[in-house]
Amino acid sequence: MQKGKWSKKAAKLIFSFLFAALLLVWLPAEAFAAEVTLTVNNCVITGKDVTVVASGQVQPAPDGMYYLFELKPYEEGIGARQNYCASVPAAEVATFTVPLDFNTANSKLYSRFVVAIVENGVFVPVSNESYITNPEAVASKSTDYPIRSKKGLTADWQYSTDLSALGAGYAAYELDISRFFTGGGTNYTYNGKTYSFNSGVVGEYDIVCQKFAKEGCNVIMVIKNSFNAATADLIAPLARVPGKNCYAMNVSEQGGVEKIEALMSFLAGRYADQNSAIHTWIIGNEINNNSPWHYAGDIGEKEFSEYYAKEFRLCYNAIKSQNAGARVFINIDQRWMHTDANKYAYPGRNVLDNFAQSINATGNIDWGLSIHPHPVPLFNCQFWKLPPGYSGMKNLVVHSDNTRMVNPTNLEVVTNHMAQPFLLAPNGNVRHILISEMGFTSMNPQLATDQNIQAAAMQYAYKLASSNPFIEGIVIHRQIDHASEVANDGMAVGIRDAGGAPKVSFEMFKYMDTADPTYANFALPYIGASSWAELGLN
Repeated sequence: MQKGKWSKKAAKLIFSFLFAALLLVWLPAEAFAAEVTLTVNNCVITGKDVTVVASGQVQPAPDGMYYLFELKPYEEGIGARQNYCASVPAAEVATFTVPLDFNTANSKLYSRFVVAIVENGVFVPVSNESYITNPEAVASKSTDYPIRSKKGLTADWQYSTDLSALGAGYAAYELDISRFFTGGGTNYTYNGKTYSFNSGVVGEYDIVCQKFAKEGCNVIMVIKNSFNAATADLIAPLARVPGKNCYAMNVSEQGGVEKIEALMSFLAGRYADQNSAIHTWIIGNEINNNSPWHYAGDIGEKEFSEYYAKEFRLCYNAIKSQNAGARVFINIDQRWMHTDANKYAYPGRNVLDNFAQSINATGNIDWGLSIHPHPVPLFNCQFWKLPPGYSGMKNLVVHSDNTRMVNPTNLEVVTNHMAQPFLLAPNGNVRHILISEMGFTSMNPQLATDQNIQAAAMQYAYKLASSNPFIEGIVIHRQIDHASEVANDGMAVGIRDAGGAPKVSFEMFKYMDTADPTYANFALPYIGASSWAELGLN
């Protein structure tokens, strides 16, 4: 009997030992990490190298060493890897130096770095992950940032000569990355591989950028990604279904990631000359509206925000490594805290905050914010008063951080929010903020409006926005009516009609930032005010 009991005990011990050994093989290495006690607080390009500095309580390490691992954008973690890129003795401050290998097959420009120790032959992370935070250090070009006026237009290249005549400081345009991979002819070698981009599309943007630059505008390029079965590898893996307006970029697979890195580097370098410069890049359009405007799949707002942060970082590093003077922005719509039946249209404030926290955790960079504070609802040209059916909605447009929507009357909600410490730029200032789209219709079947009301709305909105010192640019949407917006949404927001004829708003745009007596007080009767001073405006 005693012998049998010992046999059972022995069997249990052996089983426990084997089970633990199997766990060591099967479970991710990260499961065995001790508490993360190190912070990577500096990850920068220094000359031809990357310097990574981590500090904090010394993590017990069997061999007394810290190991630095490089993770590509599409890699989730160290896993079973053994190929660390540097090692130093464990210390309260540990400094690693590795070659950047810029524009080679071994480039680390887009990588993030993590410190690990070795336990039982397995490398486990003991720090946060951090990307390089100064990609501009390797840029060979740096454009200036021309600002003739805060006012700008969603521009039409066929009417580009309007821009200087109207005194526009900004010209906004769109670029679909999928189009560049639908043909070839323009070769570009990047990180050891040669890519061939569609020469017709490249030539189109050469002309557009040259025209806008000739007019002295700060050119804003909105980067989008459309569905095309032939270029599906550019789209986030969970989002490869047709029917959405725009799609999130692929930062999960090596092939797609490398194509996007190459294209964004090509574009940023090509359009970094003063005679064809893109000064401002916006990564995605109204990204908080996951479906249909930046579709990454049917995922929650936090997962979406973190995924978008990876997209943004990839594009940011590509752009800034070519043009140190460029500025790169995220974009949200007017849904500040609004939710509705579309569960994949997230409150912009939540996406903004989640994005910022993700960026802060992995290396703060100089991103900017662009917003679309359209009227509520969109066709309500007289935005200063809500129409029937909307006026009774709680917190719809109010002067607090819990407002559901942002329109021209409560822009301070956004800029006040951006003054919080966790949202500040690396230099401690409030970040660059743009209104990259704000439109007012001259006709609509639901609410009566006309060209005079449109002109008045534009003047009033411009005065409200330009009086906010944190808003650097105000893009009026758009230069000419767009047929689909008119037909589908009853939105004729151009300062020219579809045939090209100037509206009343055309002249208003020209003079709304001047003291021209003909237009100085044009909007006041429509607003119901006797003077701008009465409204707290100049």
